[in-house]
Amino acid sequence: MLKAVLRQGVIVPVEPLPPEWEEGAALEVAKADATQGDIDAWAESMKELCADSTPADEEAMRRALEAQHHEAKAQVRREMGLGA
Repeated sequence: MLKAVLRQGVIVPVEPLPPEWEEGAALEVAKADATQGDIDAWAESMKELCADSTPADEEAMRRALEAQHHEAKAQVRREMGLGA
């Protein structure tokens, strides 16, 4: 079972997705009884993953997140018939 956390209304995996999962695949999500240890372990793993990031890496990530945010807003507007 894949472990994930809820961050600002978005389900965020805390481990790599299985390679056989395809875009658009149906998933079942259920709330788990998370212990503080699970949260602490996740936070530590995030620190390790980000420890060697450069300012350029951080800026690229910020730009990618901002672009995704704008695209998501534009998609919702299109779906609501409001135009991009």
